[in-house]
Amino acid sequence: MARLSQTRLTRYRELADKGLWDINDKDFRSFYTRAAAEGAELVSNNFSAAGMFRAPHRKTLEGVDIALVGIPLDLGVPNPRPGTRLGPKELRYWSLDRNLVHYKTKVCPFDICNIIDWGDVEFTDDAYNLAACLEQIHADYESFADRDIATLTIGGEHTCTYSVLRALSREGEEPLAVIHLDAHGDTSTNFGGTRISDATLFQVATCEGYIDPEKTIQIGLRGRGVPRCDFSRDSGMRIVYVDELQESGVAAIIEEIYRTIGSGRCYLSIDTDVLDCAVMPGTTLPEPFGLSGVEVRDIIRGAADLDVVGADLMELSPPWDPTGMSSCLASGLAFELLCLLAEAKLRRNGTPKLTHWSGDSS
Repeated sequence: MARLSQTRLTRYRELADKGLWDINDKDFRSFYTRAAAEGAELVSNNFSAAGMFRAPHRKTLEGVDIALVGIPLDLGVPNPRPGTRLGPKELRYWSLDRNLVHYKTKVCPFDICNIIDWGDVEFTDDAYNLAACLEQIHADYESFADRDIATLTIGGEHTCTYSVLRALSREGEEPLAVIHLDAHGDTSTNFGGTRISDATLFQVATCEGYIDPEKTIQIGLRGRGVPRCDFSRDSGMRIVYVDELQESGVAAIIEEIYRTIGSGRCYLSIDTDVLDCAVMPGTTLPEPFGLSGVEVRDIIRGAADLDVVGADLMELSPPWDPTGMSSCLASGLAFELLCLLAEAKLRRNGTPKLTHWSGDSS
């Protein structure tokens, strides 16, 4: 091959003579230029400088639309695979490598909602008492519900979702519809002598009136937990075994989601074990023959027209995947959830609001 001509090399060098954020695509350029000017840390992976998805670290809730929250808890996992308490920290790390403008839809959650990384729920009193920890989660999420703040939660064991549903449903005054992606139904009864656990949380949330089982769809069920799903079936939940999704396709299941959920307020909960153990070894209860990352991503995207008021991604357990790829995948799915929440919150607000890293945050 002949040497490249000087004319071509000159042209390429002219193309490269630009700043890091001088990006051709205006949908990317406008946001990154604004965020950099406000002092957002857009390059390093320094936790002290950048929150989850580089959102500003804040505890003040005035004017906030979406709070990113970690729940570092694994007291109630039903087998000897602890580690989910490290999930929020690890997802924050991997979140710093995600685009802040959705590469496909060009949605920038930070240009339509005021988003903060609120930090982690702090368990100070009775830190090894699961019931006390669940009360602390409820108290913190009541403060979000009182201000109509949507929450994206990273866990932490799935038990935590019970307290989130309790708060966001306003103690059952406004029961939520639920989209639940999981290998297991989590509707067991009398599991191990503990009323509220990873294995029972959606059963207890139903019995307390926090969720409407007839507006709940459980997707991806398979394996060891299937025999204990009587409550799901008997209470009217729509069960989609993994085989049905894999045979019918994601589009058909999205239709089922809309048919089941309707138009009311809904919550989307993802247990990482809904994913096949080959792509998600970093989870508490890995199951073979599960969903792919693309299938879970497409379900999230398919829920774009629903009134989603909160979402979570639970049971990420980094110690069980030293490669970090489970956390990398989880961070990608969490960003899809953030975009979903932001668009739903924008519809409720009626007008966009900006996230600010400095100055006026209203």
